[in-house]
Amino acid sequence: MASVDSWEVPGEPPLRLELVEMGHAEALERFERANREFFARHVSDRGDEYFEQFEHGLAALAEENRSARSLFFVAVDSGGEVVARVNVYDIDQPERTELGFRVAEHAEGKGVTTRAVQAALQVAGTRGVGTVAARASTANVASQRVLEKCGFVGTGQAERPAGSSKDFVGYRKDL
Repeated sequence: MASVDSWEVPGEPPLRLELVEMGHAEALERFERANREFFARHVSDRGDEYFEQFEHGLAALAEENRSARSLFFVAVDSGGEVVARVNVYDIDQPERTELGFRVAEHAEGKGVTTRAVQAALQVAGTRGVGTVAARASTANVASQRVLEKCGFVGTGQAERPAGSSKDFVGYRKDL
């Protein structure tokens, strides 16, 4: 589905970055369910409640986009399938702005995540974001590589996300 707030992402395979809105509900839930076990191996499982409250949670994300508090994106391939998510949280609080991302297991290793993150950071920069923090599991070398390819610099051990038992390393990038 084409979004009013969408950006073509240069490179191959074809990719479009779109700000999350309620029209993404079906495709986004399909993405999350299809990759649930894959994501759980890298961070933690969101649990059944996440899916039980999916539309309510999506509505909250769409509202954050509309109110310019955060930037929640989906990366969509040429067939309209959501292949990645990129979130730039708390853009209204510069000391707390943080990047997060996920990619479909079948799209891993194809440059999709790096391209989507770069595009999201460009949009964030146009919205006044100056510095972005990020973190990756110490075991998730692929996510660490994405951050490094996008110009992030390591900052040492980072706090674990809620619900995760894995160790994390922090990153920072000035836009």
